[in-house]
Amino acid sequence: MRCTKGRIVLATAAALAVMVGAGTAVAGSRGGGGGGDLKRTAAHISQRAAFEALVAGNLGTTEAKLKAAVKASARANIAAALAADRITAAEAETLNEALTDGSVPAMRLATAAGVAKQLDITVARLNDACSSAAKARVTARVDQALKDGKITAAAAAEMKAKIADARFPGFGAGGPGHRGHGRGGPGQRGMGGPGGGGMGFGPQPGAGPPADRPS
Repeated sequence: MRCTKGRIVLATAAALAVMVGAGTAVAGSRGGGGGGDLKRTAAHISQRAAFEALVAGNLGTTEAKLKAAVKASARANIAAALAADRITAAEAETLNEALTDGSVPAMRLATAAGVAKQLDITVARLNDACSSAAKARVTARVDQALKDGKITAAAAAEMKAKIADARFPGFGAGGPGHRGHGRGGPGQRGMGGPGGGGMGFGPQPGAGPPADRPS
């Protein structure tokens, strides 16, 4: 059965209920200063790394190869944007330098088609791997919340049923905190887990989605 947008919203709401509970606990333990911000940043990095590991595992590749494919796609995207006069040479140099020193994550400038091409797989397979990883991560959050006593067994079962029935977005949903717009509209760029997307220089909205198998 095809999942509806409503089911996606329900699963997202369930996941957010768990996240809000965890976020409240963190906020309550801050005690002033920047400790809370550092905790959230550390958690964000850990979540993104865990998500990437899941995606790599779903694709039967290594995290190193996945990251290399994302970076190669980002550089190719910058080069294509420069060739099409969508950015200047100075802007391209700035972006490439940012990729080199890590000040801008490669996933924010990569495209699904570009990453799939680097890995010699279809865009559909990449999207499926990201979607499955996102679903696994949210399910794990529910399990942890149940283990920590933040929700009841009945609530956990209801959440997991909604999550199982939901359709999670693929590559382009991105890691926590990355919101995106790019090829053909929102949600086509970036990778790293539930919560956002990347951004880049894709064709204008209305140009249509990339082919399932990159050329």
